[in-house]
Order: sequence, then structure tokens, then C-alpha cells
Amino acid sequence: MHSRLVGLIGLAVLVLACRVGTTESRLAQTPPSAGKPGTEAVIVGELEVLVEDSDRGSRVLYFLMWNSQRISLRFQGTAPDLTSGTRVRVQGRWGDDGSLAVTSIEPIKSG
Repeated sequence: MHSRLVGLIGLAVLVLACRVGTTESRLAQTPPSAGKPGTEAVIVGELEVLVEDSDRGSRVLYFLMWNSQRISLRFQGTAPDLTSGTRVRVQGRWGDDGSLAVTSIEPIKSG
């Protein structure tokens, strides 16, 4: 009976751990197209940084690549010093134009 109880407790801990990981994974994989303007989003993806240059000037554009979608990122103030290809977790609010107004961005270390 004691070993069965220990086994059941171990199984319960494993199920709980899986659910916690699944919740974060689901949150990070919420389809961006489902975001209504003004709602919060947390998305994990790959950062893409593009520099546009012309006779009239230049600008830097930031995008998050997520499941073959390109999400435009808008920063308040200074943009982060990150390069294209960096895997990041982005939190922000959806804009009317489908862009994400970033409230926080953090690189995710690989390995």
C-alpha cells in the first residue's frame, strides 16, 4: 500500500509539472491572429531586424517570426540591442494594425 501511494504521489507531481509547462507553452503559442487590439500577448519566436535605407533617410524595423508569420514590433523609447536570429520572449499589447507594442523583450538562451 505504501509503495502504491508513493507511486500515485509521484504520478501526480509529474502530471502537475507537465501542466505547468504546457500552460507556458500554450501561452507562448497563442495564435497572433487571434489577438484583439488592446489585448496582452506573450509570444516566443525569432527576432528579425531589418535596416531600410534610402535617399530620404534610414530606419530600423523589428519583427518577430512566429510559425511562419511576421509580426511587426513597436518599442516605446529605445529598441533593444539584439540581432536577427535571436530567440526571444516578447510581451506586449496588440495594436489596431496587427503590430505588437512591446512592453518587455528578453532573449532566450539556447542549450
